Amino acid sequence: MDRNSGLVARTSTSGAKVDLFRSLFRGRDDVYPRRFESRTSGKSGYAPACANWKRDYSGSVRRLVRDGVDAPLASLFVHVARPVPPDADGADRAWSATEAFLYRRLENLAETKGRFGVNVALPIVVDGAGSLEVDLLCADARVAVELDGAQHLADAVAYRRKDRLLQENGYFVLRFLAEDVGKELDMVLDTISSALSRAARK
Repeated sequence: MDRNSGLVARTSTSGAKVDLFRSLFRGRDDVYPRRFESRTSGKSGYAPACANWKRDYSGSVRRLVRDGVDAPLASLFVHVARPVPPDADGADRAWSATEAFLYRRLENLAETKGRFGVNVALPIVVDGAGSLEVDLLCADARVAVELDGAQHLADAVAYRRKDRLLQENGYFVLRFLAEDVGKELDMVLDTISSALSRAARK
């Protein structure tokens, strides 16, 4: 580890490199190191490999490449594709990377650019509070997009109530699992596009 910057680099000790690998893939028993050797340079080392990554995320990666992807979006996608460790709690269970990724993806597409806000508070009274927050909102089409992590499934009644309140106030609600944004990006984007088209026809 570079003592000045705290970064792990090529010259870092093997222990620092192993610690970095373990921190990035904590809780992942499907990720393992794979040895490589460059035929051109002769250099060798280890890179992370994942048994299920290609199967689970290859369709979404193809969609990203087809639509165009920049470095910040690619970085957010890596965070979306990383599962939450089973022992995580509090802020570590937050799916904000999923919201940020989907928002940025929508901002990079011509048909949705500038139409969505992220974490928008609507003036809908809930339990005496004067606002209801939605993950992503297209105000002109009145389409609300909610992204649910596994922790949301434990409180399904509260989320059905939230959907009902939004619908009673004229919003069309789309609810996706955060995992689907990584694994089923085509379906998520196509569903949002269909909802916006339907709203435009009204």
